[in-house]
Amino acid sequence: MQKHITVFLLTFSILTALMLPISAFFPTIEDAKLYDNIIRLHVLANSDSEEDQELKLKVRDGILDTVATLLDGVTDRTITENILSENLQAIESVAKKVLDDNSSTYTVSVTLTKEAYPTRDYENYTLPAGTYTSLRVLIGEAEGQNWWCVLFPQLCIGKTEAVSTLAVIDDSELLEVGLTPSQIRIIKGDSPDIVVKFRLLEFFEGLFS
Repeated sequence: MQKHITVFLLTFSILTALMLPISAFFPTIEDAKLYDNIIRLHVLANSDSEEDQELKLKVRDGILDTVATLLDGVTDRTITENILSENLQAIESVAKKVLDDNSSTYTVSVTLTKEAYPTRDYENYTLPAGTYTSLRVLIGEAEGQNWWCVLFPQLCIGKTEAVSTLAVIDDSELLEVGLTPSQIRIIKGDSPDIVVKFRLLEFFEGLFS
């Protein structure tokens, strides 16, 4: 028995020693909590046709207007998720009305789910690849180009923009909604080494997906 314990402890020590240098190349637990502090919007068009892409943006605008009203003044991530969850049917109804108003027979579904995202670079922010809570909008066959944005913190700038951009807000506002200084540096690209760590994490996750 003593021999087995000794072998186990020796093996555990060796594995730990080997993993420590590797772990230094990955985000810390605090940095990875960035995923828990952000809620994203993902709208998928029926196809890549010009008509379907324009329709996607109209649906997006209707949803953004509705969500902006629902989340007016909300600075808490959990409350935001609860509000979205409780109003999924209302949000979906808005999307359906947009489709009806544009003489479209496409179906649409709106869910609040966990979804894997690739790394997304915006003009002033970078969101690392990973699994985020996502308001997911599927139009028709949902085989067209995506439109991504961030609902919490409320950074979405829609309307007329085919490619999403994010509003620039002060660090104090990002802190107010629960992001840590380290997480703010990550999304603003002020911490290049951490950005590299997230990209390495994305690479290794891709190998096993």
